[in-house]
Amino acid sequence: MKWNSAKDLMTTDVRTVEADWPIDHVAQFLTDHGISGAPVVDDGQLVGVISLTDIARYNGTAGDPASSEEPASFYRTELEARYAEEDLEALRVSQNTGATAEHVMTPQVYDVSEHTSIQQVAQVMHRSGIRRVFVTQSDQVLGVITAMDMLRVVAEDR
Repeated sequence: MKWNSAKDLMTTDVRTVEADWPIDHVAQFLTDHGISGAPVVDDGQLVGVISLTDIARYNGTAGDPASSEEPASFYRTELEARYAEEDLEALRVSQNTGATAEHVMTPQVYDVSEHTSIQQVAQVMHRSGIRRVFVTQSDQVLGVITAMDMLRVVAEDR
């Protein structure tokens, strides 16, 4: 298949996280949907992105293995086969912290229009060191392109 623009490659079934969701709910949501991150929306508007890495960073356990007493042991077991060790290394989900997706998310969102070339999408991802780019129109998420999608382009472009 030939991919020319973001519209040709993007996944349109994008799972979003509400800005006011508690962190434990976000972690469960990501686990249930088998994804490592999702856009954060507030009243339907894109306001950020949250990932397993953001949750781990927020909980301040970078470099410390999750103990079996922590809720993260469940998430880690479920996610080990799907995600990079760096995403899982410090995953610990603290319950009842009061923190929401809005507190933990990365407010800087990398987005492109549906007409952006695949080469430009790859350049943005590479230069920025990110794993996902959102395809948007007027701050509304139309789709997502992940690093795995870009690998599919490379693998099939022979």
